[in-house]
Amino acid sequence: MEIVENVHGTCRLPYTLLKDGKEKEYGYLLSSKDVCTLDMIPELINSGVKSFKIEGRMKSKEYVGIVTSIYRKYIDLAESGKEYKVDKKDREALMQIFNRGGFSTGYLKGKLGKEMMYIDKPNHVGVNLGKVISYNPNKTLVKVKLENEVNLGDSISINNSSCKISELMIENRNIKTGNAGQIVTIGRIKGKIFKEDIVYKTVSEILNKEIDQKITKENIKRKISAKIYLKKNENIKLEIKDGQTGIKVIKEGLTKVEESKNNGISEERIKEQLSKTGNTPFKMKSIDVQMDSNITIAISSLNSIRRDAIEELEKRLLDSFKKNKQIEFQSKNSIRRECKDIKVSVSFNNLKGNINYENLKNINNVYIPFKFFIEKKEIVNKICNKFDTYILMPNITKSNYEKLLEQNLDGILNKNIKGIVISNLSHLELLGKYKKNLEIIANYTLNIANDYTIEELKKFGVSKYIISPEADKEEIESLSNQLQKELIVYGRALLMTTEYCLIGSYKNCTAPCTNGVYKLKDRMGFEFPIYTDRVNCNNLIYNSKTTSINYKNLNVDWVRIDILEETEEEIQNIINIHKKGERLEGQNYTNGNLNREI
Repeated sequence: MEIVENVHGTCRLPYTLLKDGKEKEYGYLLSSKDVCTLDMIPELINSGVKSFKIEGRMKSKEYVGIVTSIYRKYIDLAESGKEYKVDKKDREALMQIFNRGGFSTGYLKGKLGKEMMYIDKPNHVGVNLGKVISYNPNKTLVKVKLENEVNLGDSISINNSSCKISELMIENRNIKTGNAGQIVTIGRIKGKIFKEDIVYKTVSEILNKEIDQKITKENIKRKISAKIYLKKNENIKLEIKDGQTGIKVIKEGLTKVEESKNNGISEERIKEQLSKTGNTPFKMKSIDVQMDSNITIAISSLNSIRRDAIEELEKRLLDSFKKNKQIEFQSKNSIRRECKDIKVSVSFNNLKGNINYENLKNINNVYIPFKFFIEKKEIVNKICNKFDTYILMPNITKSNYEKLLEQNLDGILNKNIKGIVISNLSHLELLGKYKKNLEIIANYTLNIANDYTIEELKKFGVSKYIISPEADKEEIESLSNQLQKELIVYGRALLMTTEYCLIGSYKNCTAPCTNGVYKLKDRMGFEFPIYTDRVNCNNLIYNSKTTSINYKNLNVDWVRIDILEETEEEIQNIINIHKKGERLEGQNYTNGNLNREI
């Protein structure tokens, strides 16, 4: 069983949930507790899991060390056939190293609702150390009744105050360790601290030292071997070979080997210098010294040739892992189209009964989300009778959508449907026989960032792809023209699709999302509209600003306009402006990522 460590916050910021413009809830509303699956490892392995991934971005080396070592221990235990039981100390170690108000099992055991969130604080909480008995703000000393052990060097937090413990006393006697049940005085900590406040231990000095020792001990390096040639009046030659791949590096130094007037350099000293691989990922397994007798060579020369050889070996190894696949692509320098030749697709992410969609002009294609073919049939029928219409598949397709597709797709395709916009690769399999008679367009959610992806999509029958909103000008220009290219030039970007419902509770949901207009307001005052996909029961969070792009200097075949909250008059005006290659200006609009790299 393999462990993979991944080094990775909008979700860690405070928000206000608004309903019809009024505050409903405040806190770190998107901040979830960290997932801990320690108790589920045997069950996960039995289900076919082959790799466990640990999120470690912006975490300390101690965090990565303690989490990987504990998971390694229990993966091995689960595969040993012995009784599976989690030691309390290991669970406490995970809590101590990092937790956000505790742990959850995510969605592995179903939807947990608010139980999986911690909205009071977005970062490490620590473990309960005890309660404040008294606080002396003048001397910045706090007296605490301990519920767990505390040591000099530990760090604590009380409310929004924190400190590293440099002073620990019982009465007037200095101590190094305080035990559960004792009353200790801790200094120095400043802040608004009151009797009965909970004290949390955020860093355990002992735990960190233990894991540092373990990291040092378990630092596994790649084994290499060396052969050095030291011949009188010739330059030093060093050959280093990687033990796994057999890749060799041969280096010749600039210094000639000289005859020694006294006792020459010994073979042992040569091996000692070549063995010093330091912080490199290598360890010398064996060294073969081919040398004349009674010779001398500067130690600095040995060190230099060793460093150069190891650096080149590391580079050669990295290069060997890169793919050598070459694909012949069509020229990217196709004819740039005048704005009048650009074709326009409009995606209706919301359908309103008071808009006469069939009266809109300057539209070539229309994308309609699949759910509206069921929920708003009358409006959809009018659009299908007027425009070339495509079914826009949802970004996430779970069992509910699969059932609806199975039950309704035949009837929907009897209408004037030109094609389907797929939003993830599973749709190619899910649509099965239908895709043979329909045009297939790849949505931007397929993360099309290079020509290799475009080549593979072409093999699956895709005729057009929609460029990611994250692409900048250079990336847009670099993408292959072997398929038609479509760029989203207007609309609120969908920032996040959440399984967790910000609006209601899962256990006894009364569908509050169907009653009222909901938004998230951030600390800067920007408001992000929230919509709900009732089929998947997902929240869709859109950007506070609307993207509007001038595409005149971009090499694309189509432009796409995303409609969400606009009126009929606004929709037509937006189409007309962007058809000409112009954009909307003002503080409510953004170029997105067009002029900056991600």
